[in-house]
Amino acid sequence: MFETVKRRLATAAACLLALCCMAAPATAETFPDRPITLIMPFGAGNAPDTLARILGEYLQNKHGITLLVTSKAGGSGIPAMVELSRARPDGYTISLTSANVLTVVPQVKPCGFTYESFTPIAQISEFTMGWGVLPASGIASLADLMEKAKAAPDKYSLGSPGALTAQRFFHMQLMKHFPDSNVPYVAYNGGGELVTALLGGHISVAYTPVANFLPHKDAIRVIAVSSAKRDAYYPDAPTFVEQVDKNLVFDSVYGIVGPRRIPADRVERLQELFKEALADPGVQAKLQQVYIRPSYLPGAEFGKVLKQYSDFFAAPIRQYKEEKGAQ
Repeated sequence: MFETVKRRLATAAACLLALCCMAAPATAETFPDRPITLIMPFGAGNAPDTLARILGEYLQNKHGITLLVTSKAGGSGIPAMVELSRARPDGYTISLTSANVLTVVPQVKPCGFTYESFTPIAQISEFTMGWGVLPASGIASLADLMEKAKAAPDKYSLGSPGALTAQRFFHMQLMKHFPDSNVPYVAYNGGGELVTALLGGHISVAYTPVANFLPHKDAIRVIAVSSAKRDAYYPDAPTFVEQVDKNLVFDSVYGIVGPRRIPADRVERLQELFKEALADPGVQAKLQQVYIRPSYLPGAEFGKVLKQYSDFFAAPIRQYKEEKGAQ
């Protein structure tokens, strides 16, 4: 009888151990063991969406990891990021978003989050931003544009996607250096609409990723880029740093973030996966075809980039809000 009881206890213990193993969450070695939802605060079919799907394809083929890309566009990215901030911090819900959404939007209006509300996982891409003009406009350079805008204040305008975006506040910072020139800002819904407006002569200057100019390289002249160094596609276009001020640096940066308090080992695993994907020659070839520039940084470094963004745009956003309040 004693032996029978021992056998039953042993069997029960084995069953309990098996159940515990089945119920145990994924460890650093097994994570992720189910699909990852990636929330996009942008519409389907644009550059960030294309980037996400190229990375997702790699992760599926290489590691069998399913990346469920979910578009939640609109509201300046607020609905998507609020949803992410409320997600379970287990690494299975993340977002590919822009520094603009994370740092500029929360300073413009209350939205329930700041960039510090999230876990920075990895920077994955940078887009060089540039000012493009039509050669037929006679605008030969940034200095030339500002001289013309001084002489004819109502003639020249600059368009860019979004009313209250980083581009708008960069423009405000820049114009402080040209107080006698008038180049009003005009908001458009997206890069495609913006380039069409430029080609149609409805605006004098378009401010957007230079990737949007490349299909029209013979028709659009880039007179300045806001990156720290010149762009490989437009090596003759000088930076704003060269022409105006060393602090006038702005790239459109994209990265992966998640809710706060994701376990460190899972953050590290996600970093490894995205770093590996961006280094893959096949992925790089696909990104080059659509003019997307990979730019990997680990989460800690990406967090520093977000702080720099937030600090850079704080002054012009404060100026905008003070002017708006005085109206």
